[in-house]
Amino acid sequence: MKGMKHPNTSTAQRERFLTSLESAGGRGISTLEARNLLDILHPSGRIKELREQGYEITTIWSREQTATREHRVARYVLISESDCDAC
Repeated sequence: MKGMKHPNTSTAQRERFLTSLESAGGRGISTLEARNLLDILHPSGRIKELREQGYEITTIWSREQTATREHRVARYVLISESDCDAC
């Protein structure tokens, strides 16, 4: 696609999300950040897939403001790396 800066397959999205979760530490990544900064439109789906691969990721619920209103959103924090080499 014209103007596409990176592949946007589910695999590429999981890799971007995981890298960002590792960098974010205890602050984590919110649903809004994943959508706006990482170009992941279905963050919960990618988190589910990462969990299935053995990553321990916790969900913290918070309220975040967009340009027009406040939303209840998930903030994901990586607790531990996967120990599943075959996943």
